[in-house]
Amino acid sequence: MQDFPFHVQLSPAPPPPAPPAPSPPPARWSPPGASLLGHPAPSFAGVNYLYARHHTLVHIIMDKFMQLDTATRLPKWDARLFPTGLTVEELIDVLGAPPVSDGDKKEDQPRKKYGLMEVHELGGGRWAAGQVVLRGSERAGKTLREMGWVETRGFEAKPVWLKIHEEGI
Repeated sequence: MQDFPFHVQLSPAPPPPAPPAPSPPPARWSPPGASLLGHPAPSFAGVNYLYARHHTLVHIIMDKFMQLDTATRLPKWDARLFPTGLTVEELIDVLGAPPVSDGDKKEDQPRKKYGLMEVHELGGGRWAAGQVVLRGSERAGKTLREMGWVETRGFEAKPVWLKIHEEGI
C-alpha cells in the first residue's frame, strides 16, 4: 500500500448567513416642552433638574380626529407626568399646539384657536367630550390643580385624558 504525502480533508459547509440586525425601537413621541433650551431635561453636564413636588398623570390623545360618541378603537396616546402648578396655557404650549396665526390664513378660511379638550371614557370604546380650554381664555390661566387635575388622577381617581383641540374663530 502506498502512503500519500497529503491527507484528504472535506471542508465544512459554509456557515449560515447572519440573521438580520434587529430594527431599532420606534421613536417615542416627545412634546416640544420635554426639553429645556433645546436640550432634553436634564442633560447639562454638572447640572441637575429640581423636580416639582406634586405631579398629575395626564394621558395625551395623539389622534387628531377622534370619534367620540360611537364605539371605536383605543386612540393612540402617551402618558406623561406634569407638575400640578403648571398653568393650562403652559401645558397647551409644551404639548405643541400651534399659536393663533394669520400668517398661513387664506382669505376664505377662518382663523383657528387652539387649546385642550378633556375627554372622558364611557366604556365599551366610547368617549365623551368634556370641557374645552382655549389658549388665552380665563381658564387657561388656571393651574392643573385648580382644574382638578391633581396627584390622585390616574391612580386613585379617574385618569385625565386630554387632546389638542382646534376651533375656528
